[in-house]
Amino acid sequence: MTFSAAAVSSNPHFPSPAEIKRILVERIDQQRQSVGIVVGTFGPEGRVIVSHGNFGAFYARPVDADTGFEIGSITKVFTTLLLAEMAGRGEVGLDDPVAMHLPATVHMPTRDGCEITLTDLATHTSGLPRLPENMAPADDDNP
Repeated sequence: MTFSAAAVSSNPHFPSPAEIKRILVERIDQQRQSVGIVVGTFGPEGRVIVSHGNFGAFYARPVDADTGFEIGSITKVFTTLLLAEMAGRGEVGLDDPVAMHLPATVHMPTRDGCEITLTDLATHTSGLPRLPENMAPADDDNP
């Protein structure tokens, strides 16, 4: 669940932290839709984190603002949206070589003799491998 600052300030029906907690308890404890959820909101009052549940079915550790979640391919959408916003503000150029934004110690390969650009990354046309060569997951279909 993600809410923007605009939704908080312009929507009088935006759920309070107590209401968000109630929703999380219902979804986790009653409907069994998850084992743990963390919701972050921000608005005029600042940042609010509401969490409920555990890290996993077999892990009693409670989730909190510092819990790392496997979120998979959805990050591609958010990353590309952020890239578009940054390009719109002039902070980066879509045709910038990726290497331009990396530390000098990081080697970025080329593709067909050309530098890989931010657009290449965003459109999945960089030619980079799916997984790093030094990563050997137990299950290649779900690394």
